[in-house]
Amino acid sequence: MRDEKLKNIREIDMHMSYDIMDSYNHSEIVTGTDNGTDGLGRYMKALHDTSLAQFKHPEVQNLIHNESEHFDLLMIEVVYPAHIGFVERWKVPLIGMVSLDASLRYHQIMGNIIHPVLNPDYIMSFRPPLTFTQRIISVIAGAMLNLYGYWVTFPSEDETVKEIFGPNSKPLWELTEKMDMLFTNVNPLFHNIRAVTPNTIQFGGAIHLPDPKPLPEYLKSFLDSSTDGVIYFSLGTNVKSNLLDGRILKILIETFSELSYKVLWKFENDEMLNKPENVFIRKWLPQSDILRHPNVKLFITQCGLQSMEEAIFSHIPMIGIPFFGDQKQNGVTMERRGFGIKLDHNTMTKQELKSAIQDVITNPQYKENVIEMANLMSDSEMTGLEKAVWWTEYVIRNKGAEYLKSPHQKVPVYQQFLLDVIGFILLTLITLILITKKIFSLLFKNKKIKQKIT
Repeated sequence: MRDEKLKNIREIDMHMSYDIMDSYNHSEIVTGTDNGTDGLGRYMKALHDTSLAQFKHPEVQNLIHNESEHFDLLMIEVVYPAHIGFVERWKVPLIGMVSLDASLRYHQIMGNIIHPVLNPDYIMSFRPPLTFTQRIISVIAGAMLNLYGYWVTFPSEDETVKEIFGPNSKPLWELTEKMDMLFTNVNPLFHNIRAVTPNTIQFGGAIHLPDPKPLPEYLKSFLDSSTDGVIYFSLGTNVKSNLLDGRILKILIETFSELSYKVLWKFENDEMLNKPENVFIRKWLPQSDILRHPNVKLFITQCGLQSMEEAIFSHIPMIGIPFFGDQKQNGVTMERRGFGIKLDHNTMTKQELKSAIQDVITNPQYKENVIEMANLMSDSEMTGLEKAVWWTEYVIRNKGAEYLKSPHQKVPVYQQFLLDVIGFILLTLITLILITKKIFSLLFKNKKIKQKIT
C-alpha cells in the first residue's frame, strides 16, 4: 500500500510472485489458450513455487527465525495452504480469509454442512436449482476436489512446511483444523444461501471499494466528451486481453467498430492491431472511478467478484465473459438476477455480442435490477469492513474462538450422515423379520406334523 499515514503496518514487497506466475504462462492457462494436457498441473506447480519463493524471501526468513518477533494473530488467505505453517511458529490464533467464497473443503473444516447440490463448489458453472446431470457432476467433482486436497495438495505442501519450519512440523490438515475463524467475501444476496457456523464470517459487499478519486485529465476528457455513452471493457488482472485467442479478439474488435458508443479497453499492450477509432486502450485504468462516471453505460467483465461488486455499487449493468474460478458461477448469478448477460467465450459470435450490448444498454430493466441489487446488498446492520474488523478484534481479545467451533468438526462422517444409526435400525429390522419368519416356519412345521399324526 505504501501509505505513510499507516504507522502500524510493516509491509514486505512480494511483487516477484507475479513474475513466477507469468513464467508458467498463468494467463494462458486461465484463459484456456494453453492447450497443453499439463495445464492444470503447471498451474498448481506455479502456486507451489510462488509460495516457496515467498517463504524464502529474506524478510520472511527473518520473521521465521527471529525469536524476538511476536504477534497476537495470524490472518492467512487460505486459497493455497502452505502459509498456515506460520501458526505453529508463533502459537497464535488463526483466521483464514478468502476473497470469494471458500471451497468445500474449508467449509467442511469449519464444521459447515457441505452439500454439493444445495451449495456446489464455487468452480462449478451452475447454481441451484440443479438439473439431474448437474447434480451428478457436482457430487463427483466435489468429491474429487476434496480428495485432490487430501492426497495431492496438502501432502505436497507438508513437505514445504517441513523444509521451512523444520522436520517436526505438524501436518497442514491438523494445523488447518485449528482455524479459529474463516472470513469469506460472501453476501447472501449475491451468493447461495448457506447455513454457516458462528465462526464463519461473511463480510461480502464491496469491502475493497476505495473512496472516489478525481480521474486523470486524459480520462476525464475522454469520458466527458462521450455523450452517446461509453462501454468499459476489462478482464481483470489474471486474464490478459492481449493474450486472448485470435478468434475472440477479432470478434471484439469488429463488434466494437460497428457501435456508436466509445469503448474504454484495459489492454496490456501499447498498441492494438486494427484498433477501431472509437476504442481507447490503456494498460491500466482506475476501474472504480471510471465506473462511477455518468457516461459509462455498460461494463464488459470477466465476472471476477471484486469487479462485479464495483459495477453493482456504481449501478452499471454488465456483460460477463467468464473464464475460470468462481467467474462462471458469478455470471450465472448476474444473469438470473437480471442485471447482465453471460456469454461463453468458447462459442461467442459477433452477432451474439453485439445483440447483448444493444440489449443491456437500451433495456432499462438491467439498470433497474442492478440498482435493486446494490440497495439489497448494502442494507445491513454493519458494513462488511466493520464486521471484519469487529471479529478480528474479538479473536485477539479472547485469544482465539475455540468455543465457537461446531461439534460437527469432531463428528466422523459416518455419524454425521447417521450411517451407524441407519445401519443399526436396518440390522434390527432384518433380524426381527428373520426371527419372525423362523417362528412362523416352526409353527407351520409343527402344525403339519400334528395334522399327519391325527
